[in-house]
Amino acid sequence: MSHVIGIDIGSSGIKVGAFDREGHLAWLEYEPYSLLFPQPGWVEIDLELIWELVHKLAAKVCRQARDHGGEIEAISISCFCNASVFMDETGRPLCNGIMYMDQRSSEEADWIRQNVPEEMRFAITKNRIEPGMFSATTLLWVRNHRPELYRKTHKWGHLSSFILYKLTGAFVLDWTQASYTSLYDVARYQWSSELTDRYGIDERLLPEVVAPSEIVGRLLASSDLPLGPVPVVAGGADTACSSLALGLQPGELFESVGTSNVLTVCSDQPDRFDPRFMNRCHILKNRWLSHGAMSTPGSTIRWFKETFLTAAEQRSRSILDELALSSRPGANGLYFLPYMFGERTPIWDIHARGTFAGLDLTSTKADMLQAIYEGCAYGLRQIYEILDQVYALPCSEFKSIGGGAKNRHWTQIKSTVLGKGIYVQEVSESAVCGAARLAGNAVGFSSSLQEAVPSIGKVLYKAEPDERLSEFYEQRYQLFNELYPSLRNFFAKSSLLRNKVQ
Repeated sequence: MSHVIGIDIGSSGIKVGAFDREGHLAWLEYEPYSLLFPQPGWVEIDLELIWELVHKLAAKVCRQARDHGGEIEAISISCFCNASVFMDETGRPLCNGIMYMDQRSSEEADWIRQNVPEEMRFAITKNRIEPGMFSATTLLWVRNHRPELYRKTHKWGHLSSFILYKLTGAFVLDWTQASYTSLYDVARYQWSSELTDRYGIDERLLPEVVAPSEIVGRLLASSDLPLGPVPVVAGGADTACSSLALGLQPGELFESVGTSNVLTVCSDQPDRFDPRFMNRCHILKNRWLSHGAMSTPGSTIRWFKETFLTAAEQRSRSILDELALSSRPGANGLYFLPYMFGERTPIWDIHARGTFAGLDLTSTKADMLQAIYEGCAYGLRQIYEILDQVYALPCSEFKSIGGGAKNRHWTQIKSTVLGKGIYVQEVSESAVCGAARLAGNAVGFSSSLQEAVPSIGKVLYKAEPDERLSEFYEQRYQLFNELYPSLRNFFAKSSLLRNKVQ
């Protein structure tokens, strides 16, 4: 039986899945990895380790398919956005990948703000400028601080560029990833010569931009995967692939809950974007996506689990529900600001940090976990209110995907705080599914990328707002909104002290 492979590289782990012609998931492999924090404010990934894991998992899935009489016909990838990669002529990385959370390029972001008019930048890129988050700042940092590395660079790109080079020998970047470089004209689908000139960047360093559905090459023998020269499709950013898998239409939105917690809305109007959101090309041409993204809710819960729970507690699959239920709504007066490594939407503050407010001698770790859930729910409501006001999207319910969506207690809190029904989809691996759909479409599994995929549409459960707690949470949400403004200056000053080397 014929299958295709979807590879999903997240910021904490990698999934590789094989799907049959009907879009059913046959085999799935996963392995986590860790980010590197070499200096305060720096966040990197080991690129060779990432490739090693991708290769290991893909080879395993290929063998599983072969052992069951199956055949792999194509491969595509989904990848978080972004990690900057600097490569020589052979595709060898010249340094670790520099993550979107990395804050070393703050001065470069300030330089762009001061020297390139915001109105002009936004008209082209449809995005604000922030260090690391829009990767031109990282490119400029390397040019300014590592000139020898910059001179050796043959091509710069994102992590997906590195993986696609390992698979095909082609230096490319798909347009969903290019949208977050601050060098790409998001409405015209091309690099902006006006911006590369303004930034002083040699356009020859930039990879060719391709459609996510484009076959960029055949699998190289040097990839050492147990496959022949099957087509490799460019693929796209993870949330864009999930949007494709869900069949998201203009005017619709969904939630994704992984390392980040994101509300995504689809539009067919490239002149209707809000600068507090992250805006990019959709997989499908002439559609665009706007993401209201909280950076670290999933990471925060993982941090809490690894830091405060015993080894026995960590082995329990239900501990994160059970522990929070031993607290109570309102977390016994405890509040949490979910900014564990700065924050994106809505505050865009790289200096902000996670904060518990209201601790007293009766506070428990159950209260802390409940406060984390509630703080993340309040942050999500702030994002939804922008969607409601700017995009005028009347919505009484939305779909939710990702590993964090399986946490019923947290989802219930979000449903009540937002006053919306939340349909949690049965298939959490939507990004893998989206990548596989791109691969399958390239080899004739479907006649159109817009065909429905039945398996992705099934609902695992639905959370409805708890009317008994609506007013209770409304009062606490209004108080939560006062917390960050009262600490903003403190965060900025403490950041200066934190980054001083002893």
